Amino acid sequence: MPLKPFFSSLVLCAALQAQAAIPWISTNMYAVSLGTSVENEQWVYADQADVSGTFGNDLFIGTAAPLQLAGIYQGNVLAATLTAIEQTGSCERNLRIYSPTIKVDGGIAGNLLAAGNTIVLGTNAYIHGNAHIYGAMSIVQEGHIEGNVDVSAQTVTFAGTILGNVSVRAQDIVFAQGARIEGDFEYSAPKKLFLDGDVIGGSVSTPPEPELFDAGRLKKILISFVAAILVGIPFLTLFPMTTAMSTQLIKRSPGKCILVGLMASLGLPLFGLMSFSSLIGVPLGMLLLGSWAAMVYLSRILLALVIGNLILKKAQNSLGKVIGAVSAGLAVIYGTAVFPIIGIPVQIIVLLLGMGSFIIALIEKRRLILQVPSDLHKLQKLRDENYNPEENEK
Repeated sequence: MPLKPFFSSLVLCAALQAQAAIPWISTNMYAVSLGTSVENEQWVYADQADVSGTFGNDLFIGTAAPLQLAGIYQGNVLAATLTAIEQTGSCERNLRIYSPTIKVDGGIAGNLLAAGNTIVLGTNAYIHGNAHIYGAMSIVQEGHIEGNVDVSAQTVTFAGTILGNVSVRAQDIVFAQGARIEGDFEYSAPKKLFLDGDVIGGSVSTPPEPELFDAGRLKKILISFVAAILVGIPFLTLFPMTTAMSTQLIKRSPGKCILVGLMASLGLPLFGLMSFSSLIGVPLGMLLLGSWAAMVYLSRILLALVIGNLILKKAQNSLGKVIGAVSAGLAVIYGTAVFPIIGIPVQIIVLLLGMGSFIIALIEKRRLILQVPSDLHKLQKLRDENYNPEENEK
C-alpha cells in the first residue's frame, strides 16, 4: 500500500484543523444516524461510528472498527480505518478512503482516492470524476467511471465501464466480460496484452523506459542532495555526541547495526499503526511513525559522514571538514541513485546501518547519562575516604 497519499492527507488534515481551530471529537461511539443531520465540519476519531445520516459539510473520520459510509455527504469525505470501509451512500464532492479492505458501491460526484490491500468498485459504484486507486494485492472495477483512472496493484480486474483514459501498473491485468474503456489505455505489466476495439476505444500503449540520465530525474536527485545537506549540517552541529557514537558504531559493529536497523525499520511502523486501534494509543502511534520517518531520513546523513571521513581522512579536524565530509558522503550516496541496479541495494544498506547505529547510540548515550551521577558519587566517596585534615594543615 502506498503510504505517501495516506500521510500527505493526514498532514493536510492536521494543518487545516489547526488553521480552522475545529476541535476533534474523540469518543467510543460516534453517531449521526439515518434521519439525523449535522451542518458543521466534523473531525472524528472513534472506536465505532454510525455515519448513515446527512452531513452538510466535510467529514474527516478515523475508526478502529469497520466503517459503513451509507449516508449523504454534501462535503468532502476522508475516512480511515485499520479494518474495512464500505461506501454505499452518496458523496456529493470528493471521497478519500484508506483501509485494508475497501468496497465502493455508491455514488461519488467528485473524485475518488482509495488506498488499501483489497479494493472493489461494485456494480452500483458511479464515479463522475477521476479515480486514483492503489492496492497492495487486488483491485476489481465493476462500476462506472466517467473520468480518468490511475490504478496500481498486484492484480487488476476490469469488469465495468470507464469513459476516460486509464493508466495501470500491475503484475496481472484481467478483462472480464462486459469491460469497456472508451479512452486510451496505458499499462505496465510483465506480459504483453492483446486487446481489440471491443474492449478499448482509444490507443493501447506501454510507458517508455525511463532514461538513465533524464534531466528531470537528475534534477530531483540534485534537489534531494542539497536538501539533505541543509538538514545534515544543523543535525550534526546540534547532536555531536550522538553523531560521533553512531559513526563509531558503524565502523566497529556494522552487523549489529544492520540487525537493529532491520528490526526497527519493520517494527516501528507496524507497532505505530497498531497503536491507532485505540484512542489512548493514537499519540503513541504518531510518535512511533514520526520517529521512524525521521530516522529513515537521518540514516543517510550518518552514513554520509562515515563515507566522507574515509574520503577526507587526511584533512584537519574542523567544522569545515565535517561539512565537507557530509557533502562528499551524500554525493556518493545520491550518486548511486542514478543507477537503479546498484542504487536500490545501497539505499537499503544505508537505511539499515544508519537507523541501527542511531538507535544503539541513543541507548548508549542514555546509559552514560544515567551512569555519570553514580560515578561522581563514587569519586566523592573515594575523596572523602582519602581526605586527611592533618596533612592539609602541614
